[in-house]
Amino acid sequence: MESIIQVYQLTKKFKDTTIIKPLDFSLRKGEICALIGPNGSGKSTLFKMLAGQLHPTAGDIHLFGKTGGDIAQVRSRMGFLVETPAFYPDFTASQNLEYFRIQRGVVEKKRVDEVLEIVNLAKENKKRFKDYSMGMKQRLGIALCLLNSPDCLVLDEPINGLDADGIREIRNLLVRLNREKQITICISSHILTELQLLATRFVFIKNGVIVEDVSKDTLQQKSQKQLQLTVDDPAKTARLLEQTYADIQFKVLPNQVITIHNHVECSADINRLLLENGVSVSEFRIESRNLEGYYLELVGGDRHE
Repeated sequence: MESIIQVYQLTKKFKDTTIIKPLDFSLRKGEICALIGPNGSGKSTLFKMLAGQLHPTAGDIHLFGKTGGDIAQVRSRMGFLVETPAFYPDFTASQNLEYFRIQRGVVEKKRVDEVLEIVNLAKENKKRFKDYSMGMKQRLGIALCLLNSPDCLVLDEPINGLDADGIREIRNLLVRLNREKQITICISSHILTELQLLATRFVFIKNGVIVEDVSKDTLQQKSQKQLQLTVDDPAKTARLLEQTYADIQFKVLPNQVITIHNHVECSADINRLLLENGVSVSEFRIESRNLEGYYLELVGGDRHE
């Protein structure tokens, strides 16, 4: 599958601080890839390098297979929302986009109306930007990204600060752009739960390093329910589980706790198996794994920019 973005050993230092450590990353055509990490983890720095707003200290960036001097021409096939665009507060959406259309040399005048229709702002043509809600402002930002009919969108925290309705609007819009217009999307956030319904792939970043890269299916498996048992003999319990269920997935934790990640539907049988074999079970419960907590542990830490 065609790679839209490919970075090799990409590094960014500011004075003595390394914000992005030698990093390899690729975005394939058709994906909706979520880049997730706490504030200050390097998400914005990576996106600014892709947009050409920052120069890498080391490493290579390839966009649509082009690199070096050829990269500027293919950047026009991408739409970046990395910093809040400087819209004119007293202009309407059409007036703002018309200004950017001329500035960016987009020939087709009707493109302004088309993108406003796509982001569902066409009916707000009398309202001025300063009277927009946060969600409307973000949708206008995405409309600006779409002006040049890009093949790929790179969006930095577009759902940050939005209420539930605003988040749903942006999510539905991005899913539609991906499905109907075949636009590949790379989107960052520090909140996993807001992106679980949107992305097809999840890349977790901490201190400028990718710590995990998983598909939607793998993420869903990790978020399934699990059994948690407290037993008097963890070693014997582990042996019984392995003898009875060949593909059992479990972890032995401190304080005689065992978590079982599959065969959750066999909870009654597992309980009976242990009791019949003389294992004393003081606690036995089914719980949903808190995925947000798991990844906060994985990428948590410094939350300052």
